[in-house]
Amino acid sequence: MKRAFLVITHGDMGVETVKSMELLMGPQENVTALGLHPGESVDDLRTKVYDILQANEADYDETVLLVDLLGGSPSNVSLSTLAKYHDMKIVTGLSLPLLVNILNFSEAEDDTEKLITDSIGVATEGMKLIDKNFLHQS
Repeated sequence: MKRAFLVITHGDMGVETVKSMELLMGPQENVTALGLHPGESVDDLRTKVYDILQANEADYDETVLLVDLLGGSPSNVSLSTLAKYHDMKIVTGLSLPLLVNILNFSEAEDDTEKLITDSIGVATEGMKLIDKNFLHQS
C-alpha cells in the first residue's frame, strides 16, 4: 500500500519533527507538515489540509494524519476530514519515535491499523523516566 502522511500541529512542532526525522532517515517525499500559528485561521488550516488530501489522492492509496494533541485545533481539523474521508486514520500524540517507526515500516505493512498500533507501542515503549534508579535496573 502506498501511503502519504500529513503531520498537523500547533506552531512548528510538526515541521521540526519532520526535519528531525529526515536527519535520521533522509528526505521523505510522502510526508507533509503543517502548523497552526498565532493569528492564523482554523478555516485556513482546514483548507490547506483538504488541498493536500485531494492532491495525495492522485499518488497515494491513503493519507494518514498525525496530530500533536487530541482536542486541539489541529486534531479538530483532522476530525472534520472524516466527513469526506470515512476511512481516514488519525494518530494523536505526535513524537519522533512514532513518526520514525511509522515511516520505517510503512511499505512493509499493508494493514494500516497494525502499522499505527505497532508504532504507538514503539513510541510508548520509548518513554522512560531516567534518573539515578534507571542505572540500577537489570
